[in-house]
This record gives sequence, structure tokens and C-alpha cells, in this order.
Amino acid sequence: MQRIGRFLASSIAAGTAMAGLFVAPAQAVETATPDPDIGTYSDASCTKKVKVGNSRYKGDIFHSWAKTLKVPHNHVGIFYTTKIVVEAPGPSSKSQARTAATLNKCGPIYKMYVKAKQSTRNKAANYAYNELRGKFYDGDFAKNKINTALGVNCSELVWRAYKHAGIELDADGGPGVYPDDIKDDASTVIYSTRR
Repeated sequence: MQRIGRFLASSIAAGTAMAGLFVAPAQAVETATPDPDIGTYSDASCTKKVKVGNSRYKGDIFHSWAKTLKVPHNHVGIFYTTKIVVEAPGPSSKSQARTAATLNKCGPIYKMYVKAKQSTRNKAANYAYNELRGKFYDGDFAKNKINTALGVNCSELVWRAYKHAGIELDADGGPGVYPDDIKDDASTVIYSTRR
């Protein structure tokens, strides 16, 4: 009986050691230094918020409910890592990186990936983080693809990041890109919904 116990113990230990070989390397620790827990400017009337949470892949996008002046237009952000989101929250704040696990938005929240190679998604995410953070808010959604403002709004930030990586994320192709244009584009695939 002791031999069976020793055999089982050594088998379990070996299996645990082998399992470690199949675990993905730890993601680099990112520090997001956002404004205090501000919400999106346009989700102030929301009565129930849910956590965005982590994504599957770098370069994924989240889409949440939002409205301004009684006009629903929604909100988007891009994952710089699976744990850090880059977004343009609204006029009271510059575009910034935020921790996804503690980020609260109005539901439903859709998480989606872009149908592209991971290297392309990485390029978009890196561009958002390195080039589009710290920008003033651009309230002109109607021409956000063609204006030359120094600022960005939420959908412009995500659109510009993917445009830099060679992908056009705009379902209707007009001069302005809105959050729903990104969610409804043929290149995006929803894999999670939080309510």
C-alpha cells in the first residue's frame, strides 16, 4: 500500500511540474494611472454599471452603452494588454490607460476581437497606448475620421489605432466613425457579453 501511495504522490508531482510547461508566460505588469474612478462622461445617467474585466487578447475592443443629450451613441476602448484598456472617457478627461478589472461601464458590455493576425492587433494596441494617450477629448464625432484636431474621442481612438495597423473599422464608411460602427464592422467578432 505504501508503494502505491509513493507512486501516486510522485505521479501527481510530475504531472504538476509538466502542467507548468504548458502555461503561457506571465504578462508584463502594467501600471495604469487613470484619473480617479471617473465614468465615461456620457454614462452618468446609468443606474447599473458592470466591470469591463480582462480580455482574451491584446488589441481586443470593448463596447458599452452610453448617451449624450438623450442620444444613445455608446462607447468603445481598446485593450493594450489583456488587463489594461486605453480609452477616451469624455470632455472632463484626457485619453488614458485604465485597469480593466476595476473599470465600471454601463451594460451591456461587449468584448470583441478583430479578425486579423495577432501581430496586427498588437500593432494597433501599441499605437493606442504609445501615441493616443494624453489627448484632449474631441467632441466632433460626425467628422472624426477627417478632422485634424489634436484630440480624440472614444471611437476615433480605436479607429485610428486599427487604421495605423492597416484595418478599417467602420461599418458604414462615412466621414465619422461611431462606437456602433466599430461593433457592427465585419472585422469584429463579439465573444463576451456582460450585463
